Amino acid sequence: MYAALTAAAFFWGSGFVLARFALRSISPLVLLAGQSLATALSQMIWTLARGKIAELRLPADHFWPVLLLGLVGQNILNGLTFWGLASTTATNTALIFGISPVMISLMAALFLMEPFRRRQLLGALVGFSGISLIITQGHLGAIHLRGMMTGNLLVLAAAAYWAGYSVATRHITQAVKPEVYTFYLLTLGAFGPLLLAVTAGGQLPISGLGGRTLASVVFIGVSTGTLGINFWNWGLSQIEASRVGVFSYLEPVFAAILAAAFLGERLGLPTALGAVLVFVGIFLTSVSRRTAEKATEEPAFTDLKS
Repeated sequence: MYAALTAAAFFWGSGFVLARFALRSISPLVLLAGQSLATALSQMIWTLARGKIAELRLPADHFWPVLLLGLVGQNILNGLTFWGLASTTATNTALIFGISPVMISLMAALFLMEPFRRRQLLGALVGFSGISLIITQGHLGAIHLRGMMTGNLLVLAAAAYWAGYSVATRHITQAVKPEVYTFYLLTLGAFGPLLLAVTAGGQLPISGLGGRTLASVVFIGVSTGTLGINFWNWGLSQIEASRVGVFSYLEPVFAAILAAAFLGERLGLPTALGAVLVFVGIFLTSVSRRTAEKATEEPAFTDLKS
């Protein structure tokens, strides 16, 4: 289970780098459509290879929620991310997504009644301070919605959406088999972007792409889509949302290394300082189960409301 969650983090970290590379020559819409097509096809092959086609029946009370999430769920996440990546760096994107564990812990405490202690509250404040530094690049008094600022804010919106998704769908992943839920999530998601891309360009989004760009799009679809989501949803069905979210902090590590090696990106001082704050916040927020069980002397944050 832990190896699968680590692999998912690697796929998503490398996906930021490849998406940034692909966006040098194609639009976010073409990337979204091509990625979703590759994801849908690879998910169908994955399901067929594992002999799971006969098990794709959905429970009646979850039929429409799963179909709706399939049509729009991943498209919102990937759309915000790709449009953000078009204006910012892969490193910034991964670091901003690194705050997802903190967001997940907050939302899990609010909506799933999972423990949230004072140490985690401190971690949330420190982590969000780091994200603010990365987004503004240290210019808090000169915030303008253009360029890298716009890209960073779009990525932050994607990270917030991802955290909400991880918490809101936990009851679905417990009621519906992970492979069944994931099949509909990833195959239905291709319809909307493909329709938009074909209508706008008059051809399939993978037509006319250069070899390296096409390979990047396909890799993003297969690894960050089919493999990453299958591994993540399986882990989410096994342990509480806040513990799964901890593995998200590996994404910036993988992304920063690959972005430096293949895109020539370097950490500026504001980004480096922000990254330190993000990781400190994650460390403070991510209390292990053993620590949580033994910390009886520390009241949960949900108990502090009174």
